[in-house]
Amino acid sequence: MPLTTNRTDHSGLTTSMEDIFLVPLPCWIFLVYTIMLFLTAVHGGHEKGKPMMERELPNPPSRLRRIIVHICTAGVIFFTFGAIVLSALEVARLAQIHYGFGLLPFVPVTEFLAAVLFMIRNKPPKPYRYKSKFGGSFRARVGARVYPFWVLMIIVLSVKLSTLIRLPKVPERESGPYAIHHQINDVAL
Repeated sequence: MPLTTNRTDHSGLTTSMEDIFLVPLPCWIFLVYTIMLFLTAVHGGHEKGKPMMERELPNPPSRLRRIIVHICTAGVIFFTFGAIVLSALEVARLAQIHYGFGLLPFVPVTEFLAAVLFMIRNKPPKPYRYKSKFGGSFRARVGARVYPFWVLMIIVLSVKLSTLIRLPKVPERESGPYAIHHQINDVAL
């Protein structure tokens, strides 16, 4: 299937640019930046010859802080799962009505990878249990990738939502299997 096809709105305003370039852009930035995370650890992100530092916790976190962290993590995972489902649903529905969906399939895959990285941020794999004087701890380095990804996705999806709202009324998209207001709801949520 071509990137975008069967777009019947000939007014000049479409979501083609968002679907092909703008929405997948934070995904590509996140993927490249995440690859850099793993390459720096494998190829000497810490000083060679020095032993890895174990996590030093002089004062263990309080019970209240652990509960708050678990609640926040559960909330992030819940909303990430919802975002993955809605972005996959948008791709499936656009394919169902034979509209091109651009590079949107990268979005749920990248959201899944961001969720997995977010979940393992407190328990890094053994090669990543060190503090680099340049990069910080694994948790900080993961946070420096995941949080900007979500901020960029919110900004980009806001632009796409604005474009969807301003699209001219096309009879084929007003009613049917995937009406425009359904797509607006999917992107807004």
